[in-house]
Parts: sequence; structure tokens; C-alpha cells
Amino acid sequence: MRLYAHRVEPFDNGMYLLADERGDAILIDPSRGEREALATIRDQGLTVIEILNTHGHPDHVFDNASVKERTRARLAIHRADAYRLDPATRPVSMLDAPKSVADDLFEDGPLTYLRDLDLQAIHTPGHTEGSTCFYLPNENTLFSGDLLFAGNVGRIDLPGGDARQMEASLARVATMPPGTRVFPGHGPATTIGDELRWLKGFRFA
Repeated sequence: MRLYAHRVEPFDNGMYLLADERGDAILIDPSRGEREALATIRDQGLTVIEILNTHGHPDHVFDNASVKERTRARLAIHRADAYRLDPATRPVSMLDAPKSVADDLFEDGPLTYLRDLDLQAIHTPGHTEGSTCFYLPNENTLFSGDLLFAGNVGRIDLPGGDARQMEASLARVATMPPGTRVFPGHGPATTIGDELRWLKGFRFA
């Protein structure tokens, strides 16, 4: 696997390109990173097959439509968050992302967009109803969206947030191997082991 990681302004979003040896790629959370994503795709000679959203908050999906149009890739999101891609149905937010349309809706289980990578969707609700982590067990790598950050967890006070669901989702990822690299939806990368001291048994006050 080739991984190209970007930190995208103005909200320090994590945007990630994963490519196999043939140069086929998936793009996780375009955020507002169209320029950076397209430059990496061009410079590395990649063909984006699928755009994946960890969840439907506007800062993560803002450039879905424009990147999809430029790359001709398909777009996928968890079924429970698909309504968030449309301004007419999503909760009101200070940031209003352009409308995008999902081609594929996933739930929990394997994703077969790249033939050479064992990629799994792990449904981890709590931040939103459809929040999902993307896990590559053979690569010891987790893309955690806004579930888990270095030293912190995602918000539960926005529409669709739920403390008990978030606790259960955090407990699920806490069982992964300590060496698992975590690439979050905001901020720097970490590992499960580095977070275990406070993550194991975490409860909201």
C-alpha cells in the first residue's frame, strides 16, 4: 500500500489517498483538499476508483462533488449518513457543503474497491449515526474519522451524536493490536497503543 496523507485547512482535516501497486487508489474524506488531492493524483500517476467518507459532516465532505467530477470516481458513505450529503436533508451547520450524491452505500464489513488491499468498514456510531472507520488489518492501519484523535475523541453534542454509542465504538477499536497506526479526521497520527492508557474503558463524564 502507498499512503499519501494530507492535513487540510482551515479545520486541519485528515485527507488520505491509498494506492495499490497498479496505481488504483481510494480517497478518504476530500474535506476542502481538492487542490492537494488532484496534485497528488497527478504527480503519482494514480487513478481514483472510489471516494470514501468516514461520516457526513460538511468539513469532511465539502469537496466530494468537485473531486468526483474531476476524477470520475464513485462516492461511498455509510447508509445512515447518506442524508447528510444533501443540504436539503442534512442538519443545519455553520459550514454548508455543496451537494454530492453517493454511488455506493456501505454498512459494516469488507470493501472491495481495491483488489489488492484488505479494506474493512467498521461502523462506529456516536459522532454521527453512520460514522465509520476504515481498517486495513494487513497494514496495521486504521482511518478513524472523528471517532478517535491523538489524546482525544470526537464530539457527541452535534445532531446525531450519542455518548453511549461513542463509548461502545471506542471500546471496539481499543481491542485492535497496540501497534495499529491511527490516521484521524483531524490532527496528527497516533497508534492504538499510545492511546490505550486513557482509551480502555473510556466513559464520558
